[in-house]
Amino acid sequence: MTSSDETPLKTERRKGPDLLCRAFAWLAISAWLIFLLALVLAHYARPEMDTGLVRYWGIEIRTDWRPKLTLYLQLMLWLIAALSAASLLLNYLRSRRRNDHLHLNIILLLLSCAGFLLYLYWFV
Repeated sequence: MTSSDETPLKTERRKGPDLLCRAFAWLAISAWLIFLLALVLAHYARPEMDTGLVRYWGIEIRTDWRPKLTLYLQLMLWLIAALSAASLLLNYLRSRRRNDHLHLNIILLLLSCAGFLLYLYWFV
């Protein structure tokens, strides 16, 4: 047998990203976009800033979170956490080869959502 007749033991049969791999990317993009919307919503739901100029002029400010917007914010964060967890689970079940990688941006998104939810539950 010559070296040209030998076939490698493991051949790569993947032609490119399949539908599931593209779904990981779309899940990540949609989760990050929802997270950006949640940050905008958090800006409008949070208490107003108490600065020295506001105190000097005697302007009344809102010192508590808006309840309805805070509820929407929590629902959005739970949705983001569910999307991130589903993406991580699918990625874990899908990755079988050494060159399959873990999406660190989804892990960071899940951790930031969990931290933000914990902040809302403890301090609001």
